[in-house]
Amino acid sequence: MRTVPAFFVPTETPDTQESVYITFATWCRCPVPTRDRRVYSITYILKGTTWTATVGESLRGMRYVTTRSRGQKSEQVQYVSDPATVLAIFEGVPFMVVTNQGMPRDVGSAWANPFLAGQPKAITYFAEA
Repeated sequence: MRTVPAFFVPTETPDTQESVYITFATWCRCPVPTRDRRVYSITYILKGTTWTATVGESLRGMRYVTTRSRGQKSEQVQYVSDPATVLAIFEGVPFMVVTNQGMPRDVGSAWANPFLAGQPKAITYFAEA
C-alpha cells in the first residue's frame, strides 16, 4: 500500500503552496477545503477508461479492449497516460482537477485545465500533518 503524504502543491515552496492552492480553488470556483478534506488522489471513469489523478503525478488510466483472433474474443488491458501533472483536486459535483496543462512549460495534454472528473469511485485524502 502506498503511503499518503501530507498536503503539498507540486513545485511550490512551503511558503507559497497555500496561496497557490487558494488561487486554484478560486479558478475552479470551488471553496477552499479544510486541511482534513484536501484530496490527494481520485479514481474515476471516463468513456470506458478508468483514470487515476494523483497530486504530483501524471494522469494514468486503463481500459479493456476486446479483440478477435480466429473467431475467439479476447479482452486485453490497455494502459493509457497523459503527460499533464496533477497540481490540485477539488471535491464537488463534479470533482475538478487542476494540472500544469497550458502553464509555463506546457506539456501538450489532451485534457482541458482545469477539467471535470465527474463523481470518483475512489478518493484518497492527504495525510494529516
